[in-house]
Amino acid sequence: MPPILVEHVIFDLDGTLVDTRKAVEECYRYVFTTVLRQTFPPSSIDAHVLYAMRPLEVFSIIAPELASLCFDAYQRQYPSASAEVILYDGARDLILAVLDAGRKPSLVTNKGLARTLIDLDRAGIDLASFTAVVTAEDTADRKPHPAPILLGLQRAKAAAADAVYIGDAPHDVAAAQAAGTRSIAVTYGFYSRAEMSAVGADLVVHDIPELASALGLDVKASAP
Repeated sequence: MPPILVEHVIFDLDGTLVDTRKAVEECYRYVFTTVLRQTFPPSSIDAHVLYAMRPLEVFSIIAPELASLCFDAYQRQYPSASAEVILYDGARDLILAVLDAGRKPSLVTNKGLARTLIDLDRAGIDLASFTAVVTAEDTADRKPHPAPILLGLQRAKAAAADAVYIGDAPHDVAAAQAAGTRSIAVTYGFYSRAEMSAVGADLVVHDIPELASALGLDVKASAP
């Protein structure tokens, strides 16, 4: 399939540019141990699904009456846990390649602004690289609702037909489709290759160099 050569390249964050699984796990373990006095992970939520959920959603299921308290504790722990955030190999180079090609990268994530800024700083990604940034505080609705991507398009002054959204979750592809953009599903994030191959994205890729090729760019993985 030919590469997607649109001007506006919109990225998800977790599972797409950065691997936050260990940081998220550290925060959950802290909250479950100190606030809930429970063992983590909880048996009531499938461990695979848990990491793809937003923290407040998890706490609302586990302990609805303590959800806000738990989320506050999670937020306080995240700056320390962010030492575990890992930049996917080639992700920063891919953003630079998009810019060097005269195209416009943006960021649309369900994550809150404070933790987004921590992740970008940890990964060495300059916020100014992005034409538009949309985080959890910016829209009442979250992906898979198209509102975050639509706001990203508005802020970037982009038409949906001239944009592609890249994410690692089924709700990323659903949001892109609802917003009218092309979509690329990556399989190296929080969801499996089988799951992401079945969601109907325009393209499915398995690593950053392959993602770059899908955008008509050339980014090499670092030597092992």
